[in-house]
Amino acid sequence: MPVERIDLEKCDGCAVCVESCSTDVLRMKEQTGKVYAAYPEDCHSCSLCAADCPVGAIQVSFVTHIPKELLPY
Repeated sequence: MPVERIDLEKCDGCAVCVESCSTDVLRMKEQTGKVYAAYPEDCHSCSLCAADCPVGAIQVSFVTHIPKELLPY
């Protein structure tokens, strides 16, 4: 499951990340003019939004759960 961290202090509302998101995960809040993850479960962790953000407000990482039975130890 992907984890997006959006630093709202850095976000300037340019919407470049929204444009670069191929899975339509990111949206802009009309009230604040800031980005948010509307559909985080649809994120593919491609990190295009983070790479394209001109102010570095977005970080994407991938977290997965491995069942205990599959661990080699």
